[in-house]
Amino acid sequence: MSIKPLCIDESIDNIVNTYSNMVYRLAFSQTRNKSDADDIFQEVFLRYIKNKPNFETEEHRKAWLIRVTINCAKNCGHRLGQRKLNL
Repeated sequence: MSIKPLCIDESIDNIVNTYSNMVYRLAFSQTRNKSDADDIFQEVFLRYIKNKPNFETEEHRKAWLIRVTINCAKNCGHRLGQRKLNL
């Protein structure tokens, strides 16, 4: 398996276009809810823009996006549990 080198001249649009399907599908598989998956999708890419992480390879970028998506989904589930308790 070859690892792709990191592109220096990438834009946020290219990153979103490349990984949007993966992030959304993972978010939806974790939540089974379209609205929550949409929120997680936005949160993941907002964190990417805000943090501006530097990666050695595309594999590191992909792993970061997967980890952040899963963490956001877990946090979403936690918030949903709190909402249900407050009702």
